Amino acid sequence: MKPSPRTSLWRHRDFRLYWTGQATDVLGSSLSSVAIPLVAVITLHATTWQAAVLAAVQKTPPLLFALPAGAWCDRVRKRPLMVATSLVCAVAMGSIPLAAAFGRLTLTQLWAAAFVVGSCHVLGASAGLSYIPQLLPEDRLLEANAKLASANTLADIGGPALAGALIGVIGAARAVAADSVSYLVTAWCTLRIHTPETAPPPRTEAPSLRREIRAGLAYTWRHPVIGPLVTTNAITSTVLAGTSAIWVVYLIRELHWSAQAFALVMSVGASGGFLASLATPHLTEWLGAGRVMITALTLAPTSQLPLLLAHPGLAGQLTVGGGLFVQLFGAVTHGLTQRTVRQRACAPDMQGRMQATGQWTAFGLRPFAALLAGSAGTALGLRTTLAIGACLLVLPPLRLALTPIRALRFATVP
Repeated sequence: MKPSPRTSLWRHRDFRLYWTGQATDVLGSSLSSVAIPLVAVITLHATTWQAAVLAAVQKTPPLLFALPAGAWCDRVRKRPLMVATSLVCAVAMGSIPLAAAFGRLTLTQLWAAAFVVGSCHVLGASAGLSYIPQLLPEDRLLEANAKLASANTLADIGGPALAGALIGVIGAARAVAADSVSYLVTAWCTLRIHTPETAPPPRTEAPSLRREIRAGLAYTWRHPVIGPLVTTNAITSTVLAGTSAIWVVYLIRELHWSAQAFALVMSVGASGGFLASLATPHLTEWLGAGRVMITALTLAPTSQLPLLLAHPGLAGQLTVGGGLFVQLFGAVTHGLTQRTVRQRACAPDMQGRMQATGQWTAFGLRPFAALLAGSAGTALGLRTTLAIGACLLVLPPLRLALTPIRALRFATVP
C-alpha cells in the first residue's frame, strides 16, 4: 500500500526495509572505502601508481557495463537483480579477509575484488534507483531521496569511524569482513519487500540490446532537463574521481596522517552530507530546485582550498575536515535534488536506461581520471595535481547556470 501525502514514510513498511537495506549497504561500503585503500598502501605497500590503479579498477565497471545494465533493468523486474548483486558482493568482499588470514592476499586479488564489486554496484544501482518510483508515488520521491541521503551520510559518518576502530584492533584486511556482512543484510531486507512490482510492458518486436541502448542514450541526452543534469554530473564526477584517487597517498605520506586520523576526519566531513539531507527539501521549496543545484555545485571548488592549504598536525586535520564538510554538503544537496528531478521527468519505461546512461556518462571517464591523476601526481606532485582539479570544478555550476534549469522548480518539472 502506497502512503498518502500526509503519512510519514517511516510508517511505510516496505520503504523502511528498502531504507534499512540501502543504509546497511552504504555503511559497509563506507567502511571498505577506507579499509581497502589502506590495505593497499599500508599492508601491501602500494606505490602512488598502484594506488591509482586500484582507484581506476573500482571506477571502470560503469564505463563497461552501465549501458547494457540499464537496458536489462528495463526488461525485467528490479528487485531480484538487487538481491543477486548484493550476494555476489558479499562473496567478493569476504574473499579479502579470508586470503589475508592465510597470508595469500595480493594486489591482484584486491583489484579483482574491487572490479567485481564495482560491476555489481552498476547493475544494483540501476535497478535500485529505477525501483523507487514503483515503490512510492511521484510526490513522495524528494522525501524518499532525502531520507535515503540521510541514511547514506549517517553511514558515511559511522563507516570511517568504525573502520578506524576495527583497523586499529584487527587490521585493515580483516575489517573488510564487515562490508561482506552488510551485503547479506541488504539482500535479506530486499527479499522481505512485499510491494508488487509492475512487470515490464510486453515487447512488440524482437529485443535488441544495442537498439535499446541507443534509444536510452538519445532519450537521456536530448531531454531538455535530464540532458544538462547528466552532462554536469559527468564533469563533476570525473574531476573528483581524479582527486580522490590520490587523496589517501597525499594525506598519509605528505601530511603524515595516521590511518585512524584519516578515518575520523572522513567521518566529520560526512556529517555535512547528513545536514544537507535534512535541509535540502526546505531549500528546494524556498529557492527552487534549479538555484539549489547551481549553488551546491559552486561549493565544490571552494571546498578544495582547505585540502591544498593544510599542513601536518591537528590544525591541518581540522582544516581538511571543514573542507570535506562543505564539499559533502554541496554534493548531497545537488545529488538528491537532481536525482528527484530526473526520476520525475523520466518516462516509466526509460527509468532503467536513463539511470544507466547517467551512470555511464558520469562515471565512464573516472578510471581514466584516476590514472591521469596518478601520473600527474607522480610527475607534477600531489598538491599541484589537486590544485588543477580544484580549478576544473568551476566548470559544472557555469554549465548549469547557462540553461533554463536555473529557474526550475519541482512544480514545473516536465
